[in-house]
Amino acid sequence: MSDKRRSEGRRRAWGRGPIILRFDSLEKREVLSATGQALPDLVGSSLVMVQDADWGDTVTATGQITNQGDGNAAGPFNVAIYAGSRSTIGRYSVYLGEVTIPNGLAAGQSIPFTTDVKLPANPVPGLGTSGLLQVGLKVDSQKQVAESNERNDSGIGPGYDQAIIQIAPSQPAQLIAASVGVYPGTATWGNNLAVTSQITNKSYGAAPATRAQIVLTPAGIAQGTGSDVTIGSINVPTIQPWQTVNVEKSIALPAIPPVLLAGYSQFTITILPDADFLTNPVGPHYAIGGTGIDQAAVGISLPADVATTPIQTNLPDLAVGTVAPSTGDLVWGGNFDVSTTVQNMGTVDPGPFRVRFMLVGPSGNTTRTIFLSDVIVPGLAPGYVQAISQTVSLPSRLPSGILLDGIGTAKIVAIADPENGLNETFKNNNTATSAPVSLRLLGSDGTTFVPNTPAPEVLLTVNRPSMAKYQKAQKLAQAAAATQNGQAAPSKKLFRRPPPKTSSNQSLNVFPKSVTNFFDNLF
Repeated sequence: MSDKRRSEGRRRAWGRGPIILRFDSLEKREVLSATGQALPDLVGSSLVMVQDADWGDTVTATGQITNQGDGNAAGPFNVAIYAGSRSTIGRYSVYLGEVTIPNGLAAGQSIPFTTDVKLPANPVPGLGTSGLLQVGLKVDSQKQVAESNERNDSGIGPGYDQAIIQIAPSQPAQLIAASVGVYPGTATWGNNLAVTSQITNKSYGAAPATRAQIVLTPAGIAQGTGSDVTIGSINVPTIQPWQTVNVEKSIALPAIPPVLLAGYSQFTITILPDADFLTNPVGPHYAIGGTGIDQAAVGISLPADVATTPIQTNLPDLAVGTVAPSTGDLVWGGNFDVSTTVQNMGTVDPGPFRVRFMLVGPSGNTTRTIFLSDVIVPGLAPGYVQAISQTVSLPSRLPSGILLDGIGTAKIVAIADPENGLNETFKNNNTATSAPVSLRLLGSDGTTFVPNTPAPEVLLTVNRPSMAKYQKAQKLAQAAAATQNGQAAPSKKLFRRPPPKTSSNQSLNVFPKSVTNFFDNLF
């Protein structure tokens, strides 16, 4: 047949009308290999997680993997867990972790699993205003098993290989010193001083076990202005919301007044709850109640046989060296390493002391900070240098009322003996500051932001109606999880379902435009 006749035949065929091609859905039949060998078909048949959690929380995922195919899945395979704003796993999904099915899975059999995963530290891109985080399984994520149908390895639906978590911030605690008692009212250096305090949790969140700082300041000088000396601390137990505990501590005063307190005999004693920043990362902490609430007056005099304060010559002198974060591009809610050195330039070993890392504004001003971490150094001999390296975390949430955009600038500060508990020659070399670093958001694309901690004394309510459509699927998942003992696969085979159509009218308004404004507006 000539080329001309072929062309004429094609034109006549197309002239008769459209040619209709029919395809069978892959989800209605099993795809067999070219040799006709029976293959496994692995699916996630159950996934149960908590209904409420916050960014950065560690949650438990309980699920079940089923082989609904006709062949055995020989050898190990992995099941990955992802989170995102959509029901399907895509390019913006965040990997949370995975579980390994070590011995494969026979045809028609199921196997349960339980694992702990940490939710993303920041809102995922495109989450919208609902706060519903979609968590999904991806079975055989590394393609270790040849299956008859790989399209149902993920995306079957809620209750099977998907779960929905309502992002709900945990209620913060707010620790307040409600009273302070000192005995005796007039003490002597070198003797004991008994301090009692009443600590109240004035909020809806439970406060973990903490430490209250006992600070001594010369009378007439405001606490927090550089003349404070920490003379001890009180262990505070866990305090439930709106509960109160009474604590006390007997403190052995030094025989000689510290350098910062020399020449004074009248002082103000202050109780600062949450000295370890477990409930409030913003520092420094200050007295907020005043005399009779979180402060009290006390007189401390020299012993009767001592006319004047002795001159102290043998003292430690801690000096902090260069502060170097592991990266100049930090992420809110993420971890990074920071290192520095501390040298004892004095004449005696100071004994145990703290080195504190804090986040400050680009100016390096330490009057507004975010606590990062404390390191306890057991001691440092005169002339020696101690290298310090610590993994720290930026908080996932900022204090109530503060909003930041996707990028800012800040510095990392290291302070030796931040509570002024040591008697040193002088304190001017106890602080060092890093070079400026950038603060970014994970997936900063205009759809993410740094969320805030709820304001204390405000009861949080979760929008339960937004999850109503998922309740039935969650109940089915819980029923399936209750029978996860390796029984036969579900009678109805599972196939991937198209995701529901969603829409969001979220608009993002963020301020201030720099971390400088953030620190200026903390209080």
